[in-house]
Amino acid sequence: MTRSSSYPVVDVLRTRHTGYLLFTSLLGRLPGAMAALAIVQLVRSTNGDFGFAGLITAVYVVAGAVGQPLLGRLIDRFGQVAILAVSGILSFLAFTGMALMLDPLPGVAVVLAAAAGVFTPPLEPALRALWPRLVTPGPQLKAAFSLDAGAQEIIFILGPLLTVVGIAVFGPVGNLLCAGGLGLVGALAFILNPAPRAASARRRSHVTAHLGIRSPILIPAVARVAVFTFGIGVPVGALTIVATASEAARSTDGLAGWLLAVNALGALVGATVVGIRPLGSTPARLLTLCGMLLAIGYLPLSATALPTWAFVVAAGISGLMLPPTLGQVFERISQLSPAAALTEANGWIVSAMTLGIGAGTLVAGVVVGAAGTSVVTWIVLGASALTALVSLVALPSKSVIAPQSAASRSAVG
Repeated sequence: MTRSSSYPVVDVLRTRHTGYLLFTSLLGRLPGAMAALAIVQLVRSTNGDFGFAGLITAVYVVAGAVGQPLLGRLIDRFGQVAILAVSGILSFLAFTGMALMLDPLPGVAVVLAAAAGVFTPPLEPALRALWPRLVTPGPQLKAAFSLDAGAQEIIFILGPLLTVVGIAVFGPVGNLLCAGGLGLVGALAFILNPAPRAASARRRSHVTAHLGIRSPILIPAVARVAVFTFGIGVPVGALTIVATASEAARSTDGLAGWLLAVNALGALVGATVVGIRPLGSTPARLLTLCGMLLAIGYLPLSATALPTWAFVVAAGISGLMLPPTLGQVFERISQLSPAAALTEANGWIVSAMTLGIGAGTLVAGVVVGAAGTSVVTWIVLGASALTALVSLVALPSKSVIAPQSAASRSAVG
């Protein structure tokens, strides 16, 4: 038993296994932040077709969104160790094949990109299924989910940087192999920890219980949280286009990178604040409020006439509410989903966020491509309005406000 401190996030990091699992999970998730840029750069080094680069990257992203809940369901049935090991190996092999086949056989490379996405090890939902086992409910669990969401921002800071370094050191092909290798190493290191192995042993003893459980996405309250998560992903995805368009409009080289980096820094600040002082109410009551605040946080970016330094500050403000909001999402899912289907439930949430980000990027890109950089204001306003509207979906009915009791969760676990 670790001695309690006045800061829940410190208690989480002091808890046995948590630091190791968080680090190895983040290591294994790095391909998700590296692959898009790595694939585009590899295509440019071969045939240079941006259209094909967009196609193969989209195939990889969408396949990943499909694979996470499917692999999560397999984890809930067979345990984390086997599924994470097998998926890590298959994803690495697919990355390798894609890198080697892209030039001579681009059609095969597209298929392998889909395989690399589908078999992406579901480390994100796997870790979130372990948090309720590792830390005590209440402030510590809230802090753990917020820490997880904030640490994810580190991936999106390091991912592009590692891609640049990887291309310089290993070349475009070697860089993509490196990205796949990091995913495999992270997955294998994760399952070496006793916690995933203990969860897998327990899961194998409850296989028959899992067979009678329907997919958690069919639970209306879980589906509403997934829709909510899609909604908060839209402005996150649109920000990439907003940053790029703002750089072009202001003729300021490198501005897009600074905007995205400061946005991630703002998210880290938000995660740190709620890690030290977790939000006091229940996630059922906080989801809509957090979603509304996140939408409001993006509004300063609609003021395109701001001085450049103020626009950069606005990018930081827009990131503040993302980890607190995602923390509420993860905690709510842990309450709503049956214990025996918790990994799959988290997989659906990961997919919803991925699709929301993809939709935001796609729509914003199409609008800017058709109307020019002058529409940035309307893109920000539209994305924020959609997030605020979808946040209303998370308002709970009286029948789902109370979290599941420990007895009801253990009965299905």
